[in-house]
Amino acid sequence: MNGILVHSSYAATNNPVEVNGAYVFVAGNGERLRITPYGEFIVRVQRIRTGENFLPDDHYEMVERHDWSRDFRMQELTENWNLVSPKNPTLKITVDKKTLTLTFFRKKKTVLQEEKAWWQGRRMGIHFVPDAAEHFTGLGHSYYGRESSIDLRGKVVGRNYGKAQIQQAPLIVPFYLSSKGYGVFLNSTFSNQFSFSANTESHRKYDYSIVLDDHGFGGQLDYFYIDGPELKQVLNNYTQLTGRPRLPMKAVFGLQLSDKGHDHDSSTPSDQSWWQEKITHHRKAGYPLDHVINDNRWRAGGGKRCESRMEWDQERYPDPKLYAQWLKANGLISTLDINRCIAQFSRGWKAEFNIQNPENIEFSSSAPDLTNAEFRKWFWNIFYQQSLDPQLQFPGDALWIDEFDEMGAAPDAMKLASGRSWAEMRNYWFFLISKALVQEGWDKSALRNKRPYVWVRGMTAGAQRYASLWSGDIYPNHNDMQAQIRAMQLAGMSGFPFWGHDAGGFYDWNNKMGPDENLYAKWAMAFGSFAPIWKPHGMGQSRWPLDRSLKNQEIAKRYTQLRYELMPYIYTAAHIATATGGPMARPMLLDYQNNKNAWKYDLQYMWGDSFLVAPHADSGNQKELWLPPGSWYDFYSKKVVRGNRVIKLEIPEGFLPLYVKLGAIIPRYDYALSTAFANKEKLFLDVYVGANASAELIEDDDRSEGYRNGELQRTQFFYDHKGKSLRISEAQGDYMGAPKKRSYEVRFYGETKSCWELNGNRLVVEKIGGQLIIKLPSLPVSDPVNINQCSE
Repeated sequence: MNGILVHSSYAATNNPVEVNGAYVFVAGNGERLRITPYGEFIVRVQRIRTGENFLPDDHYEMVERHDWSRDFRMQELTENWNLVSPKNPTLKITVDKKTLTLTFFRKKKTVLQEEKAWWQGRRMGIHFVPDAAEHFTGLGHSYYGRESSIDLRGKVVGRNYGKAQIQQAPLIVPFYLSSKGYGVFLNSTFSNQFSFSANTESHRKYDYSIVLDDHGFGGQLDYFYIDGPELKQVLNNYTQLTGRPRLPMKAVFGLQLSDKGHDHDSSTPSDQSWWQEKITHHRKAGYPLDHVINDNRWRAGGGKRCESRMEWDQERYPDPKLYAQWLKANGLISTLDINRCIAQFSRGWKAEFNIQNPENIEFSSSAPDLTNAEFRKWFWNIFYQQSLDPQLQFPGDALWIDEFDEMGAAPDAMKLASGRSWAEMRNYWFFLISKALVQEGWDKSALRNKRPYVWVRGMTAGAQRYASLWSGDIYPNHNDMQAQIRAMQLAGMSGFPFWGHDAGGFYDWNNKMGPDENLYAKWAMAFGSFAPIWKPHGMGQSRWPLDRSLKNQEIAKRYTQLRYELMPYIYTAAHIATATGGPMARPMLLDYQNNKNAWKYDLQYMWGDSFLVAPHADSGNQKELWLPPGSWYDFYSKKVVRGNRVIKLEIPEGFLPLYVKLGAIIPRYDYALSTAFANKEKLFLDVYVGANASAELIEDDDRSEGYRNGELQRTQFFYDHKGKSLRISEAQGDYMGAPKKRSYEVRFYGETKSCWELNGNRLVVEKIGGQLIIKLPSLPVSDPVNINQCSE
């Protein structure tokens, strides 16, 4: 029985009952098991004790919907029942008649096996049978994104709202993926813990558990098994279950800079003139910018972190409407921020918005109860009425929600407005923030056709359909740089592909400084430019390129130009993330899940389908990286490098190792100082020859919600290596402002023959530095384009 604890009273009393497609099994001691199919790849498993009722499906909203097809067929055998989906016959579940434990099979091979369910006081959980060869990943990330590995094998992990104020920015996603090609999502907000074959005194353990409040009420054993077998498919299925990530407007993927460090006691305090002069100066020097990040100083009442209030300061911003017009004319969007501590000073605040027992919480007069619907309405309205209402024509395109992760000192047994305990709701806190500002606010306002971007210091599973997060006040050192590389990947594997961090590090509180020139180059600029959200931000030294050394100004120029030229590739990856849940920054294990090196080398990642990025994240001048099987192009030299090996590189200051797959097509735009200024009527195509290649370009109007209704344009590219031909397909779909004609500049890397033709007409080919360049005139996007190699 594989160590299963068997009691005669536990054996099933009769055949299961099918209710609305779910199967309910009753044990001899009155405990009940319910198995519910959610389509053909997802199975929900719920267990309750004698006298309990199954919680209603909407008890939590982490799962987006429950109206899935429920078409499992049951077969009774001597010792167990079998459940099989007719649409996915490779997946089979057996229920042991004596213990009611489950085993999940794929093609008759055991994938996951329960050992026993258990309840003990306030704790409950499930033991699974461990597999010494199994690896695990996911589960969001810890405070500040500080992770030592994205492989969780051998670890005991909890993903919970912090108890101490200093425990910032947890990504609370109780969903993990296995190297065996499945995932498990724990549908509970109580404090959790996961053991992944961790060594104990007696045996290796694989389980999960939750801890209830002091009264032991409310929690149930409720998890979803999510089948693959490819991890990409597991992630796709998970984000179908909990919701697709909400796509931000394109400008969010441009460079973001803030006024941090230019506050009331600075020699250069920010105001409207400061922003306009700073932006104009940088733009004249050739640096792009898309996103203005306001940190406190826009707010009235002094613009201080915890003394201001939520409205525009009339002295520093005498005409917000005129300023908003200037921002728009310069291709800029802006973020408005709130610190929890200022809620009490802002218009319409009520003391009864607070939780019942805020005494041990810092800024206890601004400790709101997010289960209170009246507070949530106020929370949205304070942004809307003071700036976001389109009738005002004030600035405001995104919302920055700060310090709502610092209420951990609240007592577990404290009851909230919803009637539930803090112990149950603390892990749900960030979901409620996102729901208040997007589902209940933005999406029901006059802004509903404008994409929201809300970023919070902490986040909860399922809230990706509304908002995202950043990783808090990290240190400018190599340890935190390494941690952020891993946290970014874990966030992407947990449904949050649009994760952000303070590139370069926020502040070193011990040494009272921000990133030095070395960290600014390698992290704020190099690694930052290959992260989903590029936000160099923090206290201490300015993060604006022209405020750094001359050498770093050149490094900043290099990576800003590369980021903006690659925007078609980046924005397409963002669309794919929204459509499938596949992250923009992908761990190597997502593409190479059966290769042990893919689980080991987690300080490198795939950037979309074609780029391998390996940031230099230590103090030495060498970098060890793993090149997967196949051949790769060194991005800089364009030389082909053999893969399936580990290599060591000498790294110059500010250098970011980049490789491109053999057989890749990379679409690019001309460099522009804002994504708003990009010329969509000209497209560059970089073709890395050596294998067949395909790629897609996804475009839309960059700002509205029209893409959700199919208002976008897709263009596919195909390169036939053997036939030496490139095909640009006719554009599919349309959107307001889509280009009707487009010129192309094709660059072949690794190709030597210079005779190419279009529709039988020989083309002019330039040879420059090992590349062939072919320029095509403006052509209708509704017509396919075929370029073929011809005889010399």
